[in-house]
Order: sequence, then C-alpha cells, then structure tokens
Amino acid sequence: MEENQIILEKDNPTRWLIRMLKGVAVGIGAILPGLSGGVLAVIFNIYDPLLKFLGNIKKNFMANVRYFIPIGIGGVLGVVVFSVFVEKAFGQYAAQFTCLFIGFVAGTFPSLFRTAGKEGRNGGDWLTLIVSAIFILLIMMMGSAKLTQIQPSFLAWIFSGAMVGLGMIVPGMSPSNFLIYFG
Repeated sequence: MEENQIILEKDNPTRWLIRMLKGVAVGIGAILPGLSGGVLAVIFNIYDPLLKFLGNIKKNFMANVRYFIPIGIGGVLGVVVFSVFVEKAFGQYAAQFTCLFIGFVAGTFPSLFRTAGKEGRNGGDWLTLIVSAIFILLIMMMGSAKLTQIQPSFLAWIFSGAMVGLGMIVPGMSPSNFLIYFG
C-alpha cells in the first residue's frame, strides 16, 4: 500500500464534509487555551498526511491540495467562529472554562501518549517527561505571567510568532497558551 493512499482515495461530498469538520475541530483546538490543534490533527489522522505532503510537496501536489482544502476551510471557520465564542465565554465564565480546558488537556493525554510510544520508550524518554513536568510546575508556582510577559518590540513579535507557529506544528503545544503567557 502506498504511503499517500489516504490522500489519493476516491473523494466524495461526505468525505469532503468530514475533513472540513475535522479542520473546524483543529481550528478550535488552535485557539482554545490548553487544547492543541496538533493533538487533534493526530487524533483525526490529519497530522501524518500533512507532514508527508509538506515533506515532499511536489509528490501528488494537486491531489494533496484537493485533500487539504476542506481541512483548511474548516480550520479558518473554527478559528473565526469560535474566537467570538471564546471571548464572550471567558468574560462571563472564566473559572468554568478554565476547568473545561484543563479537562481538554487531560483528555488528550491518553491518545498522545499512545501515539508517542508506538516505537517504544526508554529511560531517557521518561527522564525528559519528569524533568519537563517539574520545570512546568516550578514556572506555574513562581507565577508564569511574571516570567513570560514580554515587552512589545519587533524581536518580541518575531519570537512570539515563531512560538505560535511551533505550537501549531508540534502536537501537545497550545499556541493560544503562548499568546496568553506573552501577554
């Protein structure tokens, strides 16, 4: 079976709509603090085909573009429509939505953990997990806003944009969290 089989299969309106809805979910994940669009892309089996497409962009270019158009449309719809909802919800129900986002993060761990461990884990992987968790816990205890708020400048905007871009590509990193932390 060819690697790009998922992209080259016969398309129909139902599959197109399903891919658009997956794109909406990924777009929502991109703007909700604590939820990662990248993790949702992994869960919805969009991530690997996207990396294969971007890794060899000339191979089956038009077929790949046709495959990802509904995902892109859905992503934009998810960001635009839900940004209005999130702004209003955070204004009125900040505590409830914070708990909801913590639940989103906790809910994505099992799938991300399984996906990350498909090729096995070694002691270094577990050590990295523990050190990272301790580092994040220390930042949270010291007051993350004080440590990460940056003064607006050209370099700060470039750095913030790079971190948001990285957050969109790497599953588990939430770009909206970076925006909140950077003020």
